[in-house]
Amino acid sequence: MSVGQHCQRDPVRAQRDDTVREVAKQMELQSAGCVVVVDDKERPVGVLTDRDIVVRVLRRGLDPDDTRADVAMSDEPSCVRETTPLPTALRRMRSDAVRRLPVVGEEGKLVGLFHWNHAIAIVADELEQAARVAAATNQA
Repeated sequence: MSVGQHCQRDPVRAQRDDTVREVAKQMELQSAGCVVVVDDKERPVGVLTDRDIVVRVLRRGLDPDDTRADVAMSDEPSCVRETTPLPTALRRMRSDAVRRLPVVGEEGKLVGLFHWNHAIAIVADELEQAARVAAATNQA
């Protein structure tokens, strides 16, 4: 199984010069906890989460109407390719201490977002299947 099979396609994205307020409105409209900030070639250059907005903008007393996304975002995001195997992506999440990984296609363009919640759902499905196999073999 690869990340591309399980990621959220077409995640919420923003540009570096979008204001934090504009980004927050998009997050609200799309019920998203984060956006991927992309360059003019649609390559990920940062990730901006709702927590980033609180800690890096509001807590510091910055004006969300005057603060650009690139000021508040985490830059140089850890990314994975669509073909990255799930165990590799999970190790990357753990080693980089992140809950979300932008997913890129062959040209490095953003195609999706892999979230920790996706991993939990996959593991839960696998455990359920394993339980069925165990139950079936115990009856035989």
